[in-house]
Amino acid sequence: MLSLSAKGLARCPSPAKLFSPFLAVGVRTFIPLKSKLPTVYEPLPKKRNGENPVSYIHRQLLEKYDPTGKRRSLIDQSNGIRSGDVIRVTYNDRSNVVGQVIAIKRCVNSVGSNILIRNKFNKLGIEVRIPLFNPKLRNIEVLHKPKKYLSRRKQFYIRNSKHDVGDVEATLRRESKK
Repeated sequence: MLSLSAKGLARCPSPAKLFSPFLAVGVRTFIPLKSKLPTVYEPLPKKRNGENPVSYIHRQLLEKYDPTGKRRSLIDQSNGIRSGDVIRVTYNDRSNVVGQVIAIKRCVNSVGSNILIRNKFNKLGIEVRIPLFNPKLRNIEVLHKPKKYLSRRKQFYIRNSKHDVGDVEATLRRESKK
C-alpha cells in the first residue's frame, strides 16, 4: 500500500502536470442569442383552420388560374369530359388545336392537371398534352360526345389500331353536313 509522505510528494510530478490535459479543456456553455437572426427566406403562411401549407398554396393557385371554376368542372369525374370526347382548345393568340381526348390526368387540388389529345394530319398521328391551368389558354370547348364510349379510362391502346382517330376536323365537318 502506498503512503503519502513529504518525501513521496516531492518525488511525484506536480498535480498540474498529471492532470494537464483535463485542465486545458474548458467547459462549454450555451449562451442564448439576445436578438433574433434575420430570415433568409420568406416564412410560410400559418396553417389556416388546420390546413397544411401545401394544400393552402394549391388552393390559392387554383383561385388565381381558374377564378370561375370552369376548368375544374371540365375534369370533374361525374359530368366533365371523358376519354373519347372531341375537344377544341383555343389559345390567346387565336390558334386552336382539335383532337380526341385519350387521357386525362387529374391532380386533386393541384394545377398539374392535363389532357392528352390525339389527331391525325396527312396520316401522321399527333398527340398534344395540354396543361389545363395554362394561362395561355383562352377556351376549351367540347365539340362532340360519342353515343357509346370505348372501354377503359385512358385509351392509349387506340394508337395504330382500328379504333385510331382519323382527321378529327374532317370527320366533324362530314357529320355536320348530314
